[in-house]
Amino acid sequence: MNLLFIPAAIGTLLGLKRTCPKCKRNQVVPASKRRERVRCKFCGADIPPRK
Repeated sequence: MNLLFIPAAIGTLLGLKRTCPKCKRNQVVPASKRRERVRCKFCGADIPPRK
């Protein structure tokens, strides 16, 4: 396994992880929705994209 794979994978996942402003729970959003507002799967609130 390439040693550069692990940091790249972690960086990708951290970029897709968001915290809901209402219930404060974390979730990973699909890469296709990275720059879009998504709905929290736990409480239904809108989660804005990262800046």
